[in-house]
Amino acid sequence: MRRTHHALAIAFAVAATSAFVALAPARLAAARAQAQQAEPPRKPQGPAAGPVIKLPRGEGAPTEQTPAGVRPDAARADASPTKWEYCAVVGFVSRQKGFSISSPSVPFAVVRYFPGTVEEVEGTSEDDALANAFAKLGEDGWELAGVRTDIRVTDGTGRSSTTYFFKRPKRQE
Repeated sequence: MRRTHHALAIAFAVAATSAFVALAPARLAAARAQAQQAEPPRKPQGPAAGPVIKLPRGEGAPTEQTPAGVRPDAARADASPTKWEYCAVVGFVSRQKGFSISSPSVPFAVVRYFPGTVEEVEGTSEDDALANAFAKLGEDGWELAGVRTDIRVTDGTGRSSTTYFFKRPKRQE
């Protein structure tokens, strides 16, 4: 009985393998036919498929391609790199509001314009003075360019200071 089961199992395995091998070319042909009937590749979409971006011509480019009504030297001036001016909110100071000793102390944010002028912007607290300084700089065309935080640890106490750097295109004088 055991040999019969064994012989049947071998016969079944041989038959299954033969059927699989016989059907493999048919399955491969069907897969190829399906791949050929698949949709054609789609046209690219998204930012990479957008309009052509025209970049400014480099130095020495022929001037006959300059658009009508634009002088060649004006086109060259537009291609010059932007020059920037910088300032920074460098810290805070507190000052007496009035002339008496009992007058409350008022915080000011210190704005340093490079290379050398300084301005103080008042607030009811350091956070308020900082917000007022940011609002004033934003109205004047400055944008935040970077932030630096310094942490000093001495004698078991930690102190930190934060400097906010701003920039704007340099104004024509």
